[in-house]
Amino acid sequence: MSIQALFDSIQHSALSTSITRLDHLFGALAQLAHITGLIFLLSSIVLVNLRLLGFGLTQQPVTKLARSTTRFIWLGFALLAISGLFIFVPAANIYYVNPFFWIKAQLLVMAVIVQLTLYRWVTTTNTPNPILAKSTAVLSLSLWFSIGISGRIIGFLN
Repeated sequence: MSIQALFDSIQHSALSTSITRLDHLFGALAQLAHITGLIFLLSSIVLVNLRLLGFGLTQQPVTKLARSTTRFIWLGFALLAISGLFIFVPAANIYYVNPFFWIKAQLLVMAVIVQLTLYRWVTTTNTPNPILAKSTAVLSLSLWFSIGISGRIIGFLN
């Protein structure tokens, strides 16, 4: 099965039909949940990354700040994933031909890998190597904000 055929079957699935039959208010709620998830995720990531860059909350240990924001990062990610599915499923064929959808997907994979590896490793010590901490922060911020920008561009190209 090709990827295009997979996207076609997703768009014509029972789940897609069910979502399509819902009131338009549901689509607006899915968009609001998506934005809320983005706010939870990005605000938490920005907070820790600014600390890694040496801006703000410098009196807070990196490990404590990272631990405090982790649940908001994953709550935001869960909201984004669930609401994203409700937005994606009924329009899968439209997303298939949109190059920014594919850019966003690739950036998302990279960001999650960085989040689960390098970011997690750097935030497990209160005195991380300054060059590594700053590089990780710049990489993390660049990836997550690029995902948000790509997602916004997707809306303009549909």
